Amino acid sequence: MKYHLTKQGDEVVISFEDIDGNAQAVIDAMGRCRASAWACPSAQCTRIGTMETCVVGDGLAVRLKPRDQLDLSVVSLGECLKYHLPKEIDA
Repeated sequence: MKYHLTKQGDEVVISFEDIDGNAQAVIDAMGRCRASAWACPSAQCTRIGTMETCVVGDGLAVRLKPRDQLDLSVVSLGECLKYHLPKEIDA
């Protein structure tokens, strides 16, 4: 399973490919990231306002929208994901 992050306006979209039935594990990992923001050195977790998910075929798209007056960093979110996602997921 692979993923990539793209910036779309003020939002960041994380697209997962070949998710093989692991969509809930990925969504749970993203939730852990937001719940344990105190442990995140990038502080990106605290900047996330909303998170929407959409399963498409064997993939998953996660759309992150920042809180008002804040910005999300693709690079910093990528570092967060390396820490929180299940180890079988590659960037």
